Amino acid sequence: MFWLKVKKNFLSKVLTRTMVSTVNYKPQMIKDIFPKLDHSRYKGQNGKIGVVGGSQEYTGAPYFAGMSALRFGADLVHIFCSQSAATPIKCYSPELIVHPMESDPLKADQVLEQWFERLHTVLIGPGLGRSEQAVRLVNSIAQKGLGGKPLIIDADGLFMVSENPLLLVGAKNVTLTPNQVEYRRLCTAIANLGTTKTGMDNPELMLTEFFGSEVTLVKKGQSDVIFNKHGKIEVDINGGLCRCGGQGDVLSGSIALFTHWAQEAKHENPALFGAYAGCYVTKKLSEKVFNEMGRSMVAGDMISAIPSFLKESFY
Repeated sequence: MFWLKVKKNFLSKVLTRTMVSTVNYKPQMIKDIFPKLDHSRYKGQNGKIGVVGGSQEYTGAPYFAGMSALRFGADLVHIFCSQSAATPIKCYSPELIVHPMESDPLKADQVLEQWFERLHTVLIGPGLGRSEQAVRLVNSIAQKGLGGKPLIIDADGLFMVSENPLLLVGAKNVTLTPNQVEYRRLCTAIANLGTTKTGMDNPELMLTEFFGSEVTLVKKGQSDVIFNKHGKIEVDINGGLCRCGGQGDVLSGSIALFTHWAQEAKHENPALFGAYAGCYVTKKLSEKVFNEMGRSMVAGDMISAIPSFLKESFY
């Protein structure tokens, strides 16, 4: 009996070291982070979100991310994009505040720093491209951080983190939103550095060991797996069957907003819960739109459906 008890204790300790503890969030909890609407509130209190992205080839991605945040309830969204992307994005929607970025890196950094002080959350990556200027932007923002404000990194921003994962060592309040391919690329890059005790046999533990307690991962897929050093949850529900482009941008925009709301609501794990809320509502929204539009569904249909979806689900 003594040795059996010792063996059980040993296995328990090993499992504790090799697993991220699972948390149990419920969809009805999401409404708890929604700010109350009353006549005393003023413009900006419900969220000022920045989106750094948009290039000559990709103008839709930052638009979908920004409009997602607005439609879910943000008050203001600022898009920081290349000069060639600014006019198309402005033409898509007058609700978005569009800033064409300077080509000079020093000037661009100065402008971004001034604006970031006024924002609650920044999302970097949608449609950003992989130009030298884009690489400099990601490096600069990742290294400087946002002073504890949430930073969401998606799309091309994730590619650059995979190229240099050390950018985020010691980073605070960062959420990464990789798809399956981006996740494998990131895991391989970190494993190749050889700086963690854990390897590819336990990628979740390896990532949390490498990044520390302030980085949250959102592994997107049929089931979305969200984890950081403090907890893990799986969003195992079906979205729509149509995999049209832009859905990831809708998701990242919602995560940017909900992470801010969770932080304002003093949630014990705001990054994890904000990502959970974003994944849940985006999957349910996708399901609703697919049921109405079928294979003709596009990301713009999801943006248009957000008001009715919120009314049906959360009011």
